[in-house]
Amino acid sequence: MTKATKDKSVYTKKADGSIEFELTIPKADLAQAYKETVAEYAARVTLPGFRKGKAPISMIEKSLDKAELLAHSLEHAFPRVYSEYIKNNELLPLVDPEVTPKSMKEGEDWLMLVKTATFPELTLGDYEKKIKAIKTFKDEKDKLPEIFDTLLETVKFEVSNTLVMAETKAAVQRLAKQLSALKLTVEDYAKSIKKTVEELVKDYEGTAKTNLQLEFILYEIGKNQGFKPEERAKTLDFLRKL
Repeated sequence: MTKATKDKSVYTKKADGSIEFELTIPKADLAQAYKETVAEYAARVTLPGFRKGKAPISMIEKSLDKAELLAHSLEHAFPRVYSEYIKNNELLPLVDPEVTPKSMKEGEDWLMLVKTATFPELTLGDYEKKIKAIKTFKDEKDKLPEIFDTLLETVKFEVSNTLVMAETKAAVQRLAKQLSALKLTVEDYAKSIKKTVEELVKDYEGTAKTNLQLEFILYEIGKNQGFKPEERAKTLDFLRKL
């Protein structure tokens, strides 16, 4: 789905929640960001004959790598322009944007291709009927595992790969941190369970997708029942009582 936005630009949103658009960073914003970047460097650079942070800006600028200055200028300018775009177009990104430069000519506006993701489109269908039809539970005191399986089997939809990969990366990083405390690596762990790192990451990717789908389903159920996003416990209680 392609939509015209309030600032007359266009963004594309897919059913899985993927969002893509081109973002123009005005040269005036870049010029201001460049000044801020040079000033930051100037405060910590020492040149021969000058005390730290006291050398003339022009001399400091000449001593620095221009490509590095421009890259840091983008880091200054992009968040402001991106935030304004998101606000103007009432988008709700759930993950940090992936940014690919399309045009970065000095002295001109810069053009970026931005990819991010938001809530996917989904239809709950007759999930209540399906849950009520569950005949037996492995544990009558904890019905949620069977309920979750039923929800995932009943409500079919796709989740943006951008979100899945972000969740996968975060999970692998958590694993690496835990293993590091034991003086082990992800490679060590993968070998211990007779898998390659690639296979391990693929497993984490599948888990991330399933977890995201379940969370989106629970969010939608809670919203339909009038619960606030932070009232997840109420949603779970509602499902247990079906």
